[in-house]
Amino acid sequence: MKEQISSSYPLYSQDGKGKDAICIVKFFFGCWTWYILEGNKENRDFMMFGIVINGMDNEYGYVSLSELEEINVRGFKIERDLYFKEKPLKDIDDDQLQAFLSSIYPDEN
Repeated sequence: MKEQISSSYPLYSQDGKGKDAICIVKFFFGCWTWYILEGNKENRDFMMFGIVINGMDNEYGYVSLSELEEINVRGFKIERDLYFKEKPLKDIDDDQLQAFLSSIYPDEN
């Protein structure tokens, strides 16, 4: 996964694409979902950029792979959606994500 992201979608490679940016990986935990758009190896970690949807404070931001791996709540950890196929943000079936995108990019289809 890391090699695919950093070679095809390094950090800042999708700037300005809005809803047409390609989401390449999806992670989830309870009501939290991370839609990852870009990433690069940084020192011994992997820094990613994407959108986090949690029902309250949806936002674009950076997250490291180690941060996601460290989350453990009563034995439950963040999971990667193994069935998720890369696609443009506008094509992802998630009402909260689409509402967030529409609030930022109201003029895009």
